[in-house]
Amino acid sequence: MTGSLVLVLMAVVGGLVILGLGLFTFHLAGQRGSTCPPMPAAYRDQDGAWRRGTLRFTEDRLSLRGRGGLSVGPWLRGNLDLGVAGPLAAQDAAALGGARLIRVPVSYGTSRFELALGEQHYTALRSWVEAVPPGWNTQVA
Repeated sequence: MTGSLVLVLMAVVGGLVILGLGLFTFHLAGQRGSTCPPMPAAYRDQDGAWRRGTLRFTEDRLSLRGRGGLSVGPWLRGNLDLGVAGPLAAQDAAALGGARLIRVPVSYGTSRFELALGEQHYTALRSWVEAVPPGWNTQVA
C-alpha cells in the first residue's frame, strides 16, 4: 500500500515539474524578439471597458497581452498613429488602481483605441513609434 502511494506522489511531483518547465518555456517563447521588457498598460476600445495587460514591442510590432494570455494586436509600427497624450480621468484612474497614468489615443488604420500607461512607458512607446524602423534604408544606394 505505501509503495503505491509513493509511486503516485512521485508521478504527481514529476507531472508538476514537467508542467512548470512547459510554462517557463512558453513564457520565454513569448518574449522572443522583444526589444524591451514588458510594460504594464491598459487597453480600451469603443466598448469603453479598460483591460489590463502588458505592452510589448518588437522590431516592427506592438501587442498587448492580457490576463490569461489573451492578446490584442499585433499592430505594425508604421501604421500606428499616437494622438496627443493627456491625463487619465479620475474615474478611469480609480478603476485602474488609482495610479498616475497617461491616456493615449491611438489610431491604427480605421480602428481607434486608447492606451493607459505610466509616463516613462509612454516616453518609450512614443520614441519607438517615431524612430526609423530597422532596415528601413538598407536599399539606399
